[in-house]
Amino acid sequence: MSDAAAYGPPFPAGLTQDPQKQRYFGTDSYFLEAYEQLAALTGDPVAFAHRHALLLMKPDAVASRSIERIVGWLRDSGFRIVAARRLRMGRGAVRAMWHYQLNRATPQRCLLADALCGQGDSLVFLLRSGAHTDVPATVALSVRKGPADPARRRPGQLRTRLGDFGFLLNLVHASDEPADLVRELGILLEHADRSDLCHQALDGTDRYDEALGLAHDLYADCPPHDLRVGPATARLRQAVERLLADGSTLPHHVRAALRHRLAGTTAEPVSWGPLIELIWSAGLPVTGWDPIVVGNAALPLSRPQYRQLLSGADPQSWRSPVAADAL
Repeated sequence: MSDAAAYGPPFPAGLTQDPQKQRYFGTDSYFLEAYEQLAALTGDPVAFAHRHALLLMKPDAVASRSIERIVGWLRDSGFRIVAARRLRMGRGAVRAMWHYQLNRATPQRCLLADALCGQGDSLVFLLRSGAHTDVPATVALSVRKGPADPARRRPGQLRTRLGDFGFLLNLVHASDEPADLVRELGILLEHADRSDLCHQALDGTDRYDEALGLAHDLYADCPPHDLRVGPATARLRQAVERLLADGSTLPHHVRAALRHRLAGTTAEPVSWGPLIELIWSAGLPVTGWDPIVVGNAALPLSRPQYRQLLSGADPQSWRSPVAADAL
């Protein structure tokens, strides 16, 4: 008996090519709950997870009015939207979704991610590929989506098409492998909502129009916002200057520190980091997208001395003879 099996059921074959992921997910309550529900709903949760891909459009995709371009790219790339749902991600969902990568994250990155996902609702799609592929739909989508790091993106990838707003403001997330799709369904949705989304997907209807309707509902509730760093620093400066000028009862030492750090800002985004840190530590009423946009460009986001627990999708591992037999 393996160590993982001693704490949970044997990990289902065919959901990942990563032994470490099998070890971690085999005792992960989000994965286990969703897998058992998918088994009851579909009769074959592994086949369901192979056929479908999950794409999450975060609040930055809504603020930048990017969802129509995302939907257009999906159609151009041969993916059909077979299920769609609006949802809200709280701090717990943020930590759970990226738990196996956030061990490298700085505290500043975690705070920025919380603030980003708290700006409004997100939109999740389940997709099917219209063409046969030699890898699961999740793997195909994850590779074609492109990495979070703008320097590593390639022409034709979704994130390349959407534009460069920095590492954290990458607009979309895709499940890396079938195992990740199962686990992330367990995180993002309550039991009844997960059941509804899966029933939509099993029906197989192209929900292109429904997806656009949900996007327009989100747009009606969430105003557009410019996510470029330059305009964001200008607006942030104005917000801080208004705070200093409005005669509010800021403690003297906070007012002095705020003036000092504002005076130290330049055209270089990194110079804004100390100001963002002060806004947070003093609990100043400077909120919204601009501190997130500026913080994304100014603050350290990763600790490169550490390796993340799990890596992204590896198409070649799925193309091996053993893996190919599972498709």
